[in-house]
Amino acid sequence: MTNKLILNLLIGGGLLAGLASCADESISLKDVNYPLYERLDTAGYQGYELVWSEEFDQDGRPNSAYWNYDEGYMRNEEAQDYLKDDPRTSRIEGGDLVIEAFKDPHEGINKWTGEPYHFDYSSAELTTKGKVDFQYGRLDIAAKIPTGRGVWPAFWMRPTDALEGKYAEIDIMEYVWGNTEDHNTYYVTLHTQATNDGLAERWSGNTSSPTLESNYHLYSLVWDEEMIQVLFDNEVVCTAEKEEGMTLDYWPFDQPFYLIMNIAVGGGWGGQWGIDETIFPKQMNVKYIRYYKPIEVSVPGGGDGNVDDGAEYVVNGGFETDLDASMQPKVGPRSDIEYENALNFVNRWWVLNHNTAALTIDKTTGADESNRSMKYSNSKLGNWYSTDMSMCIQNVPAGKYTLSFWAKSNQASAPLAVNLALCETQADMKLLYKEWKSLVKENGKTVIKQKESGASGDLYCLTSETVSTEWKQYSITLDIPENILLKLVLKPHTSGTPGLNSYKLQTPADNLEFWFDEFSLKEKK
Repeated sequence: MTNKLILNLLIGGGLLAGLASCADESISLKDVNYPLYERLDTAGYQGYELVWSEEFDQDGRPNSAYWNYDEGYMRNEEAQDYLKDDPRTSRIEGGDLVIEAFKDPHEGINKWTGEPYHFDYSSAELTTKGKVDFQYGRLDIAAKIPTGRGVWPAFWMRPTDALEGKYAEIDIMEYVWGNTEDHNTYYVTLHTQATNDGLAERWSGNTSSPTLESNYHLYSLVWDEEMIQVLFDNEVVCTAEKEEGMTLDYWPFDQPFYLIMNIAVGGGWGGQWGIDETIFPKQMNVKYIRYYKPIEVSVPGGGDGNVDDGAEYVVNGGFETDLDASMQPKVGPRSDIEYENALNFVNRWWVLNHNTAALTIDKTTGADESNRSMKYSNSKLGNWYSTDMSMCIQNVPAGKYTLSFWAKSNQASAPLAVNLALCETQADMKLLYKEWKSLVKENGKTVIKQKESGASGDLYCLTSETVSTEWKQYSITLDIPENILLKLVLKPHTSGTPGLNSYKLQTPADNLEFWFDEFSLKEKK
């Protein structure tokens, strides 16, 4: 928690899907999407598992297996003396961890200089250093935090084994009185050696709530190798993205960190507006701390199923499970999948009934040493807009994903265009599907494009590949926003330009055969 200037708000992209809230009528809760009182065996997020938690459900002292204490004077010319394992400043009470700061004038020592130091307050700073480490995943802290002029509570993180000259810090929450009229704003900041040296701006953000002290709120960190997001009640406050070629000076977050929770008083930032002595004592109440990591899953095609493999959202993507009649690939008219009819093709494949189009399960050949795949065939294609084959996917949380599949053809070189359309709301499903929103990549970023109603063209192209007579895997990584439905569309023997919505059929287009296998939409962790 360094002395700092807070920069402008930086708002990021999507976040992980949460659970329905569990209301308690004795507390006025904001209608947020997290499990305030849900137990360990049920609390979690899709694709994640709970690997560590502190529920604070037994009154007494904080668990020494998890918690250390900082002592005395620590930093920033603050006015509090941090006490070690003292029930006046840190205790578990009524199902909460309570950290309390109170007026307590006394003399002490600045341990860094050895000089006398006058303390006006006592408080506590608890850390998991040397006991519980965090690297990647999701960290949730449900808490009430103290507010008022001069009080400076924080949840923050530092590297477990800090490297000299390579500073790193993640400030999940810091409250100060501030310059806002309502004085109910807290701040998020990420620090690096480059930001400390003035070579880069800090990633930062802030948000406000009038109930920071009266209500429990959820303070979350969502973290992987490429992005960090800090959330308040499941809404993104700050996003930091790792850019290619970033050194440790600019991205020091690929290492274990430990958690710090404290109430400071006064100091270089917290005391900038003075200290209102009448507001003390002040308490921080922490209901729980929960740490989730991606679930280990089996990877289609023989992956190792380690912690870097996120959840899979394509069901039976390798066609290894026999399909009943209702889930067999269907050949039909465009009306099959228009509007809400698309919901009938969740995890089921469909192809337009153009000429002799057929879509079947081939039990004689498959990618990656399997013996099943999906076969598309057509004796004669007449145009690019009659080539569509598609499948819909539901319940995909917002986040970063890798879309992949294997393909081959009876042609030595055949194009294949790929679209990924989405409906963010029910209203989106009331449009013709060619007017649906499309996900595309521009300058390495995922963006949404949508043509105007009645305009010419099709869905915008996500990627265009070249398929040969040998099995090959194709993949693309993208960010998917919150949605109610995704539609994957393939256009065999058709070329497109990524980011545009016009296509071209390759000629000749007779006696075509394409095989597809191991479809996957996997969270990238």
